[in-house]
Amino acid sequence: MKQLTIYMILFSCVFFWASNFIIGSILIEHWSPIMVAVFRLMVIVLFLGCISWKVIRTTFTRNDLLLLIIAGILGVSVNHYSFYASLQHTSPITAALILACAPIVTSLLNKMIYHESRNGIFWLGAIISFIGVGLIITKGALITISIGKGEVLSLITMLSFALFLIIVNHLSLKLSAQSITFYTNLIGLLVLVPFSFTMWTRINWQVTYSYWMLLILSAVIIHGISNLLWNQKMKEIGSTNASLLLNFEPAIAMLLSAIFLKQFPTSVQVYGSLLILLGILLCIYYKEIRTLLFMKRKTT
Repeated sequence: MKQLTIYMILFSCVFFWASNFIIGSILIEHWSPIMVAVFRLMVIVLFLGCISWKVIRTTFTRNDLLLLIIAGILGVSVNHYSFYASLQHTSPITAALILACAPIVTSLLNKMIYHESRNGIFWLGAIISFIGVGLIITKGALITISIGKGEVLSLITMLSFALFLIIVNHLSLKLSAQSITFYTNLIGLLVLVPFSFTMWTRINWQVTYSYWMLLILSAVIIHGISNLLWNQKMKEIGSTNASLLLNFEPAIAMLLSAIFLKQFPTSVQVYGSLLILLGILLCIYYKEIRTLLFMKRKTT
């Protein structure tokens, strides 16, 4: 029952992250990607500082500080900017489908770093999923390479998030979720601020109140509360298992995109998503599939 509760909490985080594809598409119509990232990070840092100021006061080893800096740069600065910038050049559905491969990339990186065992079924699933991504980012032209800027930025978002998950999983063995969430967001904000100096004079301050509220509330819920809960609960089931819940993100993003943006998936996106889903299922259940195949051969 406890594990079910953990998975439900993590699924809620995934739902709010999926909604960010839609909210991000709306916000970049009024502000530049880097300013959306900076504004939201300001809100997140203030929010986390207020609710966690007693917990986040801690000392770090040199190694932990280095990992926090890397996580802040990759998982916050690079991830936030590339995410919002990608939505200027591609649809929320395409971005969500590319990000769906984060669990497989996380698992592959865990294999490289921690030498986790994988069999042929897993590698087959990984190849199928990457073919699905290739189908989506090339818009069906797998042989003739035609990758847009939005798709490249989405790939950067996915890779930076996969690396972030692994680093956070390692840091959570020593540091609290509140400390990790606060300091990675603070570092991410400090890295982005210098790049935003030239944009402040061109900010549209006349945006209506509702959009400012959308920016603030979504920052608190999506990047504040959700990230805090994710970092807190992920260590109880591991980064690989937790990241598998991200498989639901594209479906949720497709549904929300159809409802709020009236954007529906193309046939290429549908075929690509089916390949990604098939590949992910093979990657998730590769041990069970191997056992079933072994039992079948044994009975025959």
